[in-house]
Amino acid sequence: MTQISRHKLQGDTLERTFELFVQTLLNIKEEETTKNFIDGFFTPTEKIIFAKRIAIYVMLAKGNNYEMIRSTLKVSPPTIARASSHLNYSHNLDKVIQTILNKDASKQILEEIASIFDIPGKGRNLSDLSTTKRKRSQKILRLNKEF
Repeated sequence: MTQISRHKLQGDTLERTFELFVQTLLNIKEEETTKNFIDGFFTPTEKIIFAKRIAIYVMLAKGNNYEMIRSTLKVSPPTIARASSHLNYSHNLDKVIQTILNKDASKQILEEIASIFDIPGKGRNLSDLSTTKRKRSQKILRLNKEF
């Protein structure tokens, strides 16, 4: 369980510390650098906690029920309820989750558009086309089912 020191920081110090943390995150531009920062900064437990929390928010926003979330992420109903409450009452959080959902939808749309143009290349037979279409359909279904 995460622990916080008994010695509380003064309001100004806490605010400056939090601002430093936010600025550090904003200054990271590359995905690999972000992954390295997360690996070095957070403990394995903290990474799991944050990843599951984001996944709960996304699954709730997609309309998944508590049982589906519980069985998929192995979290308790009170954890899901707390996340649901945060999602319902935090408009800033809602914007971030909506951005994630929009990116997922964009991936799916691009795959569907690409499937329209699936034609066998020169010198390839039609069985390649059916294989390509089947793989693309499976990918679209997987994107639909993700979170």
